[in-house]
Amino acid sequence: MRPPSPPERSQRPAESSPSQPGSGPEHEAPQHHPPERLTTLDERGNRLWVYPAAITGVFMHWRKLLGYFVIAVFFVMPWVRIGGMQSILLQIPERRFILFGHIFWPQDVFYLVYLLLGMALALFFFTAVAGRVWCGWLCPQTVFMEEIFRKLEEWVEGDHHERRRLDGQPWSVRKARLKLTKHALFLLFSALVSNTFIAYFVGTERLLHWMTESPLDHWTAFLFMAAILGVFYFDFAWFREQFCIVLCPYARFQSVLTDAHTIQVGYDVVRGEPRGRLGTVSGDCVDCLKCVAVCPTGIDIRDGYQLECIGCVRCIDACDSIMDRVGKSRGLIRYDSLARLSGERTHILRPRVLVYSVLLVGVVVALFVGLSLRPHMDLTVVRPPGDPFMLLPGGLVSNRFTVVLHNRALTPKTVRIVADGPPHTQAVVPVNPLTLKADEEIRTEAFVNIPAGEVDSGKAPVRIRVYEGPTPVAEQSMTFLAPEGP
Repeated sequence: MRPPSPPERSQRPAESSPSQPGSGPEHEAPQHHPPERLTTLDERGNRLWVYPAAITGVFMHWRKLLGYFVIAVFFVMPWVRIGGMQSILLQIPERRFILFGHIFWPQDVFYLVYLLLGMALALFFFTAVAGRVWCGWLCPQTVFMEEIFRKLEEWVEGDHHERRRLDGQPWSVRKARLKLTKHALFLLFSALVSNTFIAYFVGTERLLHWMTESPLDHWTAFLFMAAILGVFYFDFAWFREQFCIVLCPYARFQSVLTDAHTIQVGYDVVRGEPRGRLGTVSGDCVDCLKCVAVCPTGIDIRDGYQLECIGCVRCIDACDSIMDRVGKSRGLIRYDSLARLSGERTHILRPRVLVYSVLLVGVVVALFVGLSLRPHMDLTVVRPPGDPFMLLPGGLVSNRFTVVLHNRALTPKTVRIVADGPPHTQAVVPVNPLTLKADEEIRTEAFVNIPAGEVDSGKAPVRIRVYEGPTPVAEQSMTFLAPEGP
């Protein structure tokens, strides 16, 4: 089933001469109104396929370099080891998260709160300053689509004109061969992306082990991997720009984060209008529609700011190339604020920007301070069920405790357990000192003995301490129980 044709305005060739005559009075008195429906839907709500033309330029050069860097980081990070552990490993069933040499457990949830809050504030800050710069430059959806899947499609089926013609042709051996080749490559790279994605959650060693055995031996993991592969394939082979336009929530709340002073991709209406044939109107826009032809979401940036715009800057390079050909200065479409495009002054340091920046700095400082002061040894002491105390020869009263030690450090630790309390308090541990490997948890029994005469009213406060050399690294207070006096 071939995809429907794109919007009529996108069907005009981007390569047409800038001086080509326009038709109709609209070139003399153009009207600029944002479309009343999505540019990727027709009047009945059916999908309109978008065939963005390839484009080169300064911005596309830097976007390509940054995109390749993002792709490399995605594929390489699971194989990077820090302190002998995977750099990023999110083991949800084990409730253990490893991030750049730090191990986090459920009791560290406030660090996760700091991290998520910092990411949200960073998104708010950069959106208030530079609009959807994340979407156009760093979002994996955009990066993988532009730098991998779109390139594969162009390599197999040709440029946007050839792809449009191919989809409009009836099925033939050639069309079937090209489509099968393209989708086979899509499946191959979707499998590579999905397996790498899973490695962040199960670890590279376990993933390689699964890959060398029959899927029937690990059918649950295989089905999960197949589901992730299907999601990626569906997204990049068919859903595409609809993810940004329909599904992604970022575009929805972008409108409350930006204002007239936000730097975004915009069209200079004052300079460009009225648009039309070169030399026949006073505006610089020659109405070549190349900015529309290269747009991956099918919009016309000249209609003003639109939620469908992902800030990919393809239209900037496209317009600059036309301005070079007609001998006019670049920047008819450029990064700028709505205020400056309207002839006003832009204010970068605005109240919302200052609030976001102060909150962001505060959260980042709090996160790093918390990590620097984070103890490397976790201590949990509980009283097991049974008799609360035992009477020993020599007038001693003994309480039994279960001690759980967890070494969060990336290196082995040797520690000893002591008990502080009334005079002559003594801790008896089967093995003391204890050596814990990196990220090892040890459970042991500890007996605290105190002379009966030192315990008033049948109970006394004691403190279980863990020492690494002369330095205490963890402690917990407990209540020592004993028979009440006569």
